Amino acid sequence: SLSIGAVCLQKPFVMAILRQRKTDDVKGPAAAAAATEEPGMIWREDNGVSKLEPVYPRLPKRLEGKPLPKFTVAQVAEHCTSKNCWIISDERVYDVTAFVQAHPGGVGPIVNMAGKDASDVFANYHSARVYRTMLPAYLVGEVTDVVVEPHVADFRNLRQKMLREGLFRTSFIYYAKLCTWMASLFFCSVALSVGAIGAGATWARLLGGALMGVFWQQLAGLGHDLGHSGVTHDFHTDHIVGSALSCLMGLSVGWWKSDHNTHHVVCNAIEHDPNIQHMPLLAITPKIFEKPFWDT
Repeated sequence: SLSIGAVCLQKPFVMAILRQRKTDDVKGPAAAAAATEEPGMIWREDNGVSKLEPVYPRLPKRLEGKPLPKFTVAQVAEHCTSKNCWIISDERVYDVTAFVQAHPGGVGPIVNMAGKDASDVFANYHSARVYRTMLPAYLVGEVTDVVVEPHVADFRNLRQKMLREGLFRTSFIYYAKLCTWMASLFFCSVALSVGAIGAGATWARLLGGALMGVFWQQLAGLGHDLGHSGVTHDFHTDHIVGSALSCLMGLSVGWWKSDHNTHHVVCNAIEHDPNIQHMPLLAITPKIFEKPFWDT
C-alpha cells in the first residue's frame, strides 16, 4: 500500500513489527484500536499530522437511536457498479453511488472498490476529516461477516505504529533542496538551449536538451508526490501546485490521478490496472488476447 511503501525499505524495522503480532487474535477495526492502546480510538492522518480519532464516525441523524441495518459481504458485493456502488470501510457499509462522478481521485478507484472491503484503500487515501465530515452521510448499515486475513491485520498494526510515531510528516527541508536542484536544471537547460551559455554551439544545445530531460524526470517525481497529496497533505493545495507545475511538462494532473490511483487500488490486475495495459503496442500476458481490450 502507499502508506507501507513510505518505510518499506527499512527492512529490520518492518520485520520486527511483523514478528510481534500482538493482536493476531483480534480482527478488523478492533485490531487497529488495540494497537492504539485506547479502546474505540484509532490513529488517522490529518494534513500530515497523526491524530487519535474514533474508529467509527458519528451516525447520521436518520440512523440515530436505532440499530444499524445488517448486511453480509455477499449482499454488499451485489452493489458493484458505478450506478449502484457500495463500499465497506471498517465493517460498516456506505452507499457512495451519488458521489462516484464527483470523486476527486477519479471514477476508476472508487468503482474498482464497489461491492468490496475498501477499509485499507480508504485509510491510505483519505484524511481523518473525510471520516468525520463526509462518510456519515452515506452510511447504510454494518457488515456482519468481514474476514480479515492475518497478513492484513499485520500491516494495519504496522500502519498504526507508523502513524503513532509521526512517520507521515513531510520534511519541507527535503522539498526545498529538491526544488533548488530542479530550478538549477531548468535554468541551466534554458541558458544552454538559447545560447546564453555555450554561444549556441551544438554541444551546448544538446546538453541543454539532456538537462531538460533530467528536469522533466525529476518533475515527474515531485508531481507524483503532489498527486498523492503527499507534500502539504492538503488535497487542494497539492492539486493546485501540481496543476501549475504540469504546465512545464504537459501532463494533466486530473487524468494522472484517476489513472494512477486506479493502479494503486487494483495494482497489477490485468483487467483493471491501466498502468499495465499497453495494447495495441505491448501485451504483458497472452490472457489479454482471450478478450482483447486496449485500456479500461
